[in-house]
Amino acid sequence: MSKRLAIALACLSALFVSACGGGTDSSDDARVDALAALLEEDWEEDARVNWSDGERQCLVGEMVAGLDDNVVDELITGNTFNDPPLGVMLVMADAMFNCVSVTQMMVDLMVADGATQEEAECFANGFDEEFTRMMVTSDLTGEEPSPEEEEAVMAGFFEVMMTCGG
Repeated sequence: MSKRLAIALACLSALFVSACGGGTDSSDDARVDALAALLEEDWEEDARVNWSDGERQCLVGEMVAGLDDNVVDELITGNTFNDPPLGVMLVMADAMFNCVSVTQMMVDLMVADGATQEEAECFANGFDEEFTRMMVTSDLTGEEPSPEEEEAVMAGFFEVMMTCGG
């Protein structure tokens, strides 16, 4: 996951840089802990995004709740984040919006890539949540936006670039 997610997030930063609730049985707790450990290890390799332990636990908890048990086990035992099973990245995108500030994550990535704090904040705050969700989901899942969405994306990027001086 770290490679694919890092690439997807890097693409976002270069461009403009509901999961279900679940039970709390011990097998879910163990899965959350195991998946959180894998995510923490992956993110230590590429520390461009620094999620807190609470954010990471929330993210993983939502992933465990939103994915089939077999898929979660496959992620844990096979560490298949580099080539995740179908549906994992969509659940992760939803979990990201429920657990972390995606706007702040974009700002952090853009600053790490050399933008000033002001430039990054202008750009990241130039998009509403629906637009940002569409872009993140598209990048994480690899699904191309519809022609209408693509047109809206280009218009949105142009408008924000003009506003922020990028």
